[in-house]
This record gives sequence, structure tokens and C-alpha cells, in this order.
Amino acid sequence: MGGEDWRPLLEQTRSAARRLTSQGRAVISQGGRVVDPSTAKGPIRIGLL
Repeated sequence: MGGEDWRPLLEQTRSAARRLTSQGRAVISQGGRVVDPSTAKGPIRIGLL
């Protein structure tokens, strides 16, 4: 995907990451620190456990 084609998928991706986090299967981090997925704003990293 190039250009802006990925933007419509962003909220779906963040929602999936929140589900994985609530299931204990992933962590969401920003700036190297694990953050609460419900309050994370801006770029996030998703780490699978």
C-alpha cells in the first residue's frame, strides 16, 4: 500500500490491538513504555506476547 491507502484501516488495526491486549496476547507501547490502550494517542507499537 502506498500513499494514503492505509489510513482507513488505522482504527480497525488499533481496535484489533486493543482486543489482543485485553486477551493478554499483546502489549501496546509508546516511547518504549507500555501504555493503556484506551488512552494511547498517536503512533503506537504493538508487541505480541
